[in-house]
Amino acid sequence: MGKAQAYPQGEGRIGQAIATFGTDHRMIWCNAAFARLYRAHGAAPDLAQVLDGPLFGAVPEAMGGGLYRLPELELQLDDMGGAGTIVTCRQIRPPAQDPGALQRLIETRTRQLIASEERLRIIANEVPAGIAHIDEDLTILYANRRFARAYGLTPETMIGRNTRDVLHCNTMEQSARFFEQARRGMVVDFEMRVELPGARFKDVRTLLRPARPSSGEVIGFYLVSIDVTRRKETMNALMRSQKMDALGRMASGISHDFNNLLTIILGNLVPLSEQLGQSPLREEFLRPAISAARRGSDLTRRLVSLARREELDPLATDIGEATQEICALLRSSIPSTLTLELLHDPVLPAALVDRSQLEMALLNLALNARDATGGRGTIRICLSAHDLPAEEAEVSRIPAGRYLRILFEDDGCGIRPEILERIFEPFFTSKQGGAGSGLGLSMVYGFVQQSNGTIHVDSRPGIGTSFTILLPSVDLSPAPPRARSAPPPARPPFPPAAQTAPPRHGVTLIVEDDADLRHLLCRRLAHAGHAVIDAASSQEALALIGQIEDIRAVISDIDMPGTMTGLDLAVHLRRHRPDLPVTLMSGKPKPLQPWPEHVGFVQKPFDPAILLDRLPSPWPLESDAAP
Repeated sequence: MGKAQAYPQGEGRIGQAIATFGTDHRMIWCNAAFARLYRAHGAAPDLAQVLDGPLFGAVPEAMGGGLYRLPELELQLDDMGGAGTIVTCRQIRPPAQDPGALQRLIETRTRQLIASEERLRIIANEVPAGIAHIDEDLTILYANRRFARAYGLTPETMIGRNTRDVLHCNTMEQSARFFEQARRGMVVDFEMRVELPGARFKDVRTLLRPARPSSGEVIGFYLVSIDVTRRKETMNALMRSQKMDALGRMASGISHDFNNLLTIILGNLVPLSEQLGQSPLREEFLRPAISAARRGSDLTRRLVSLARREELDPLATDIGEATQEICALLRSSIPSTLTLELLHDPVLPAALVDRSQLEMALLNLALNARDATGGRGTIRICLSAHDLPAEEAEVSRIPAGRYLRILFEDDGCGIRPEILERIFEPFFTSKQGGAGSGLGLSMVYGFVQQSNGTIHVDSRPGIGTSFTILLPSVDLSPAPPRARSAPPPARPPFPPAAQTAPPRHGVTLIVEDDADLRHLLCRRLAHAGHAVIDAASSQEALALIGQIEDIRAVISDIDMPGTMTGLDLAVHLRRHRPDLPVTLMSGKPKPLQPWPEHVGFVQKPFDPAILLDRLPSPWPLESDAAP
């Protein structure tokens, strides 16, 4: 204890315990207050015994002068100039309160304690987390309402039970090592998927904190569990969307070159097949090659379409009536041992969807269910209205509101948990022997996403699989843009009298950066009697149009090298040469951006003979007009 201010020697201490000690440290005199103190504590009338006794305890530097503060006393030692020591004591214990005030203090403190406990109870029960206190034997000492409710219990019925009797055996097995670490005093955080009563599963983040009393020994731990299922679903949906977008960009990038190759293959094989007539070479070699090239074209188109690069034609659709029609078609095509049931509410909201794509999605789900059931079992389609709350809408990143719900169930083999997250990936299939292209469910996913809906899958191996599709109702969906009425055809730049002269085809300009494809198109059009010139870029095409007056039609690819695309070329020509017919071609679907008026479109791969029908009839040359 520290040394404080010394009082002046000889200053009186009225009402305090005072004693004087000689140079031999023996007591010479004391007042009644001091006598009561040292007698009550059993101290002898000797200064050393007084200071070392139970009254004061060991006082450092006791023989020196100064003020010492003890738990209940202030002790002042004053030197009498070599004649001895004066000891002064003052009791600092607070004065006793009257019984009434003490009772009121106890009642106030009790009310404050009850209020504090009530606040803690409300916080513990309302916080969005399960909280429990578990001792070293894994017995539950406390549980809040949320933790107990997750296991179908109340806090009162849960207290005293062992965690082994409450948690699922799989959950307990996975958590055992973390519990052991917490019992040894470690701070533990982990995340896992737990199984709850009723075959429910939740993704939970758990925090374990050791419980240490004042002695410091670990006697258990506190458990806090936070449900992160929705957060993980949101992240998975976001990652799935980003993955599909990346695949779409990749598919869109390769489709142009791939379809150029297919167009060249078909453009050469088809005329060769026609020239061979009924030759055995045609049936044995050319027909399979042509069929394979067309399947490759279809595969590319499906890949681009599932990545939401194909424009849909959404209309207000009666989903019940559309589903009945597709079910009638399915019943005639699936095995008789496979039962197809359709259940729906009497009143269903209309949804804004592309009906053909909806039918294709249901067909793909039915084919998957047929394979999963082995052709024996039940497929059930349930249609109902569903009001999607805001908290569920946030997970799927769609607006809250009224939706049309399609529940598609089967009682087949189910999907293994380890591949459940991959079923919507393009080209992924779990079918044996390489059956299936792996694009069916990807196309279903793409259709639902492009329709501004959402799709969820729930599957249990050996029991079956269910797909839940939510499509926004017409009231929730934004109105589709109205198609602008087509303006009347532009007036021809030549007078009608020119029609009396024999018409001439003029020159057709082919604009294509792929040399092989450009050569193929020029050859086919020239064979049909057209005069053809070609260009490898939009800039080169503009130069030719400015130099050659006889150009009467332009056929151009959209994706072109340089700063000007084929679409830019078409816009430029419609602005400066509205008399010049333009047809654009591409290995990708028709762009969704504003399309220039009176500009045709052909998607690759195509038979070059199609261009003969697509080419607009040119106007006669001015030199042929009648005078």
